[in-house]
Amino acid sequence: MSLPRGIRNHNPGNIELGAPWEGLAAEQTDGRFCQFTSPKWGIRAIARILITYADQRRAADGSPIDTVAEVVARWAPPVENDTGAYTRHVAARLGVGPDQIIEIKRAEVMRGLIRAIIAHENGPRFADYYSDAEIDQGMRLAGVDVPPKPLAKSRTIRAGAATTAATGLAGLAEVADQLAPLSGLAAQIAGAAPVVLVILVLVGVGYMVWCRIDDQRTEARP
Repeated sequence: MSLPRGIRNHNPGNIELGAPWEGLAAEQTDGRFCQFTSPKWGIRAIARILITYADQRRAADGSPIDTVAEVVARWAPPVENDTGAYTRHVAARLGVGPDQIIEIKRAEVMRGLIRAIIAHENGPRFADYYSDAEIDQGMRLAGVDVPPKPLAKSRTIRAGAATTAATGLAGLAEVADQLAPLSGLAAQIAGAAPVVLVILVLVGVGYMVWCRIDDQRTEARP
C-alpha cells in the first residue's frame, strides 16, 4: 500500500514548516510540510494546534472557536480548501452538527477531531491507521488529560477474563461427576470437559500474549 505524504512524514495533519515543533526530524527534505521523527510528535502537533484554537484564537465573528465549522475554517481556510466538504466530513465522524458547540480539549472529542483530520488529509482508509494508544500518546505529549482506558475495555483484561471463565469448566466436571448416577449425559460432560478446558485456556493465554506483543509493537513503531 502506497503511503500518502502525511503518513510518510509522520505528519498526518500535513502541518506546514515554520514553527519549531518538538520532535522534528533533523533533516527536513519535504520542502513544504514538517517531517517528524515519529507519529506521536505529528499527532502532538495536531493536538497543540487544536488547544491553541480553543484557548487563544477566535472565529470570524469574534466568538471562541468551539464548533467543527470554526475549527475547520481555521485549519483549512477556503482559499485553498473545500472547507464545506471538510466541515461536513469532520462533523459526520464526530456525530455532531457543524455548528454544535463541542469541548475541543476533552479527550474523546479531540481524539475524534484528530482522526477526522487525519482521514481528510490522507484519505478515508487512513482514519484508523494509528491506534488509540498512539493517538492518546500524542495527546498526552500535548498536555491533554487522557483518562486511562477502563480495565473492562482492555484487550488483555478481556482475554484474561475469557481464560478465567474457561478454568471454571474444571468445577463443572466435578459437579457432573456427582450427578453421574442421575444421568449418563453428566458422565459425557465430565469426560469432555478436560479437553475443552485445555483448548480454551490455550486460546485465552495465546490471545493475551498476542495482545501484549501487539501493544508493544504499536508503541515502538517509529
